[in-house]
Parts: sequence; C-alpha cells; structure tokens
Amino acid sequence: MRSLGALFVIVLLIATFPASLARASEDHVYLPVTHRVTAGTDASDLFSALDAERSQYFRIFPPDERERVTPTDAYPAAAIALLAGRFPDGTPYICSGALIAPAVVLTAAHCLFDAEFGGWFDRLLVAPGADRASDSVRTPFSVAEATDGVVPRGWIERDEDVRFDFGLVQLDQSLGEQTGTLPLAPLDERTFQDTTFSYLAFGYPGDKPFGTQWRAPGKGLALVTPEVLRLQADLFQGMSGGPLVTLQGSGIFGVISAESPFSNFARRVDTNVVEFAQSFCQELGCQVAVLSPAPSPPGAPAPETPQQPPALPLPEQPLAFIDVQPARWSTVLPGQVRISATVAAQEPLDEVVLQVAGQEARSTGPTVVLDAWLDPGRYTVTALARDRTGRELRSMWDIVVSWDLADGVWFDSQGRPKAETINATARALVEAFRWHLYGMSWDGRDHHGDMPTHADRVLPGEPVPVLVTENGFDRAATEATLRALVEAFRWHLWGISWDGAPHPEVPTHGAQLLPPEPVGPWFTPDGQPIPEAITATLRSLEEAFRWHLYGASWDGRSHGDMPTHALRD
Repeated sequence: MRSLGALFVIVLLIATFPASLARASEDHVYLPVTHRVTAGTDASDLFSALDAERSQYFRIFPPDERERVTPTDAYPAAAIALLAGRFPDGTPYICSGALIAPAVVLTAAHCLFDAEFGGWFDRLLVAPGADRASDSVRTPFSVAEATDGVVPRGWIERDEDVRFDFGLVQLDQSLGEQTGTLPLAPLDERTFQDTTFSYLAFGYPGDKPFGTQWRAPGKGLALVTPEVLRLQADLFQGMSGGPLVTLQGSGIFGVISAESPFSNFARRVDTNVVEFAQSFCQELGCQVAVLSPAPSPPGAPAPETPQQPPALPLPEQPLAFIDVQPARWSTVLPGQVRISATVAAQEPLDEVVLQVAGQEARSTGPTVVLDAWLDPGRYTVTALARDRTGRELRSMWDIVVSWDLADGVWFDSQGRPKAETINATARALVEAFRWHLYGMSWDGRDHHGDMPTHADRVLPGEPVPVLVTENGFDRAATEATLRALVEAFRWHLWGISWDGAPHPEVPTHGAQLLPPEPVGPWFTPDGQPIPEAITATLRSLEEAFRWHLYGASWDGRSHGDMPTHALRD
C-alpha cells in the first residue's frame, strides 16, 4: 500500500481551468496506456530478493482482525494473486491482485507504474493462490509472467491521482482456467450507505511471512465518493492492488490503494473501471463477468420513483437546515464541488442563499445548489434561509478540499499538525474572545460595528502564543491556550467556573454559579499530541463562537440553550 502523503501530490492546474475546458480535459483520462514487456526473468531470484525485503510501514486498526488463508487451493483464495515485481531503478516490491479473466489480473496502477522508481515495471511475476510452506513459497497454480500492463492515462498525467489507481496485467499463461476468476461488482449507493455492509479485503501483507495470503474483515465505510472508498479494514503495505470482495458472490467492489493514520483507501469499482477492464479484455478475446447491484431482500417493497419531490417534514423549529452537502467538516476532491443545503420550514420560504469562496447561489425552493470550482484549501460555507414572515436562520460549516481525502482542517493524513492553520485558528479565537470580553483590539481599531463586545472602550491587544513551531507542538503553550479558551467560554456562556469561585472581572451570561468541568487531555502522558482531541476542541470553539457572536448554527438548527448576540425572533 502507498502512503497518502506521497500518493496524492497531484498537478493542480485542472482546478483553475474554465468549466468547459476542464470537462473536455476529462474525456481522455480513462484511456489506456499500455506497457509491453520484452524479456523474461528468473522467478526464484526475484522471489528471493523480495523475501528479504521487509516492510515496516503499516496501518492496522487495533485489534488486528486479519486471518491467514491457508490452504489457498480453493476459490476465491485461489484467484487472489501475489505480484512480485521490480522497477527500472532496481527496487523490488510486492503487491496483490485478482484474476478477473483467465489471463488478466486486476491490481493497483502504482503496482505497475511509479514515476518515483523509474516508471513502468521491468519484470512482474504473478502467483495465484501463493502460500508459504516451511521456508519456501508454494505456488499451486504455477507462476506466470506479465507480458503487458495497462493503466489509465489519468494515473500518469495526473501525477498518480488515487482516482486512477487501478490497472490490468496480461499474463503469459491462462492460470484463471485453474483458479477461477472473480467478477466485478459496481455496487449501488444504497449498499454503501448501509452501516452493516460486510466485506473482505484480500492480499499478501508485507508484515507477515512472505508469500502468505491474508484476509481482513470490514464492516461499513467511513466515506464513499464516486471514485474512492475510505475504510478501516486492517491493511498493510503489500496488499496494494488486492480486492475488496463482497461476502455474497465474491464480487470485487474496490481495489486497495493507499493508507493514512486514520483510514485505508480503495479505488471504487464503478462504470469507468468496468468499461476499462471490458475494453482491455475484449482486445484479448476474453470476457469479464460483472455482477448487477444486489437485489432487495425477499419481501422488501420495490423502490418507487416519485413523480414529484416528496414534501419535506415539518420541522419542530420554524426553520431548520435538514441536509447539507458536502457533510460538515468533510474532505472532498478539488475541482468542481457540488454544495447544497435543504431547508424545512413551517412557513413558506422567501429565499435560501448559499455562499462559498465568493460564489453564491439563490433559490426560492427548499433546496439551493451551488457548483463551485475549488482549489485545495479550507472553505467556510454559509447558508441563509428566510421565510415570508421575515424569520431567518443562518448556518456555517467548513469543508476541506484536498487530493488527500484523509486530510483534516488542522492535521494532515499522516496525523501531522498543519502549523499555519492551527496557529491562525488559535490566534483568531484568542483575539476575538479578548475583543468580545474586554474590548482588546488585535489591530488597535474599533470593531464595534462588526463584532459584538461587552466592553465600552477599546484597549490595546496583547501577543498571542504560538502553538506549533517547526519542531512541532509547544505543549505548554497549547495546553494553556486551549484550557484558557474552554474555561473562559464556559464561564462566559453558562457561569461554569473553572475554580469554583465567581469571577466578576469576566462577563457572563450565566444566571448562577456552576461547578467546574474537566478539560482535555490534548496530549498523551509521554507528550504526544492527540489529533482527535485537539481537533474536537478547536472545532467546538469555532462553532460556539459563530453561534454566540453571529447566530450562525453549526448543525442547521436554533439553539435556545446557548446565548447569542444575534437578533432573534
């Protein structure tokens, strides 16, 4: 498997093209680029070299639920292949794959072409159902040599974009006639949305004895996009190219691609993958089996297509945003991003407005849609709903636009802090809170017109601590800053005292003195930052500030339990 830090470094020019030109440039990205091998190699030499190569890079989610598959003579294990290859710079590697036709293997594109190691593979051996016996690798169905490899043009031209991380290998022997072949399974959205959806990931992980096949059970998916799946099945380098397989029918619905500290990724089997495989196989005179989406369970009513949109449910509140896309604080790929918000209202709507990055869309209906072209970065989406009585509700949420779908606002896919973003967020929170409580201006100017304050005079600002330097987190500064913000905000909103005593020097909306509540921790006992805890605190502070200062809801609903300075009905 590849690390997302290396895998998602992609040319960004496409995100800045006009829409028509960008669409035109997409037409060729799934065209095949073929590599033909001209000479053979000795299988034992390559296997021996790879047996000595021990990977130390992994992403296993405790507990490790992987299971050894042995023997591997029976279907579907027999159709899962060990790939042993070498790149032009001499680097040996292992990957996994699956036979989808007698002489065709589906795998990851980065197992065939990797610019970092010189481009196309020099040699590639394929051993279906490989299994280790004592000190050697047993190959019950023999070992085939790759004669051709093919990847989508987008994999090469888009600097190894995960959306194109799939490829095919033609073998010099039709080993699939002995092993059987796995069908492709382009599953529907309903299946992926089922949190109980169970599947298996197959491959030859590098942390296990070389040549041993393993499977990892998975349940549910953390993220589904048209091309990419995010999951938390236990995967390891070496399983790249291995299939994600349905429990029924052994259909391949994903190709293992990459990993991050929080998730593993796979290229989803969609119509582009199916057509790519069918076209390649047609040239060879073979066929690829494709499973239709799973039928509804027995007795389940067939879905109906409504003639007109169903009426939205009547909300408990006068106005509520009941659906927004992309989901709040989610990560999407650069380019054209469809952003939408749907409102449920007790009274007829007058207008719904959606804004992001200087772009705006308006609607008089319950749903407003904005197709925005977004470069990588962090974006704040603002939605405003107004009914005909003049009542308004504002909602704000953030999204991350990145080629790495495991990226977050404050930490990257490897769990490393984004120093500039974390420091900017901390500075904005501290400066806004100082102004709001005491009138301390960060730039010496009067901000009464655009930000509410409990002070009647302007005071000079003070320095703000830096939380992250080039050496990582300053633990003392980070803990002190986050603790001060959380405790001061709790006091200001509800009268929750950090030390059990009243604090008349700090304004509060609370009507009574409430006891302290715990904060943190944000670091492990040995001083390592906890990304999830730091992220949760920064997010909750930002969301609370937006509501308290401007009446912008974090979840699309009104919050009578939290004071706000915005004018409310």
